Amino acid sequence: MAPKGFDKVEFVGRCIPNLLLTQTIATAWTRVPPEGLCKKVRVEKIPENSGHPAAGQFGLFAAQTLKPREHVIDYLGYLTSDEEAEESDYLARLAPGLLIDASKMGNEARFINDFHGTSRMPNVKFERRMGERGEMRLGVHVMKRKIRKGQELLITYGRSFD
Repeated sequence: MAPKGFDKVEFVGRCIPNLLLTQTIATAWTRVPPEGLCKKVRVEKIPENSGHPAAGQFGLFAAQTLKPREHVIDYLGYLTSDEEAEESDYLARLAPGLLIDASKMGNEARFINDFHGTSRMPNVKFERRMGERGEMRLGVHVMKRKIRKGQELLITYGRSFD
């Protein structure tokens, strides 16, 4: 649970600022300043009768056409170690021994679904990058083909991402 005074953020139906509450391994809370409203993606509910593995849940969709290799959004969440990580469907590896868990906090990127059962291939991938202040970030980037407006962003998840 976030410390008193931190805002509750609603994800559904609109883009939100890239606001992140993180708790480091040393348990110090920080607030990353907003970097502006997300204009590239939107969260949508996946219809119940769609046959999609996440039917009735949510997915992340392109709000505009995304170019090949374009940075879309950073994957934000709770920073934890391999040893302290709880079982979660929202884990992504930032560095050896260090995971981002977006199950309880994060941004729109947590709604990117795994491609299995929906597509032959993912259309986005994780790439490590350095932020403006020198911090390590896990970016979500378009793969080799453009993503059209309205198309779902799909990735490969798992602790195997190194």
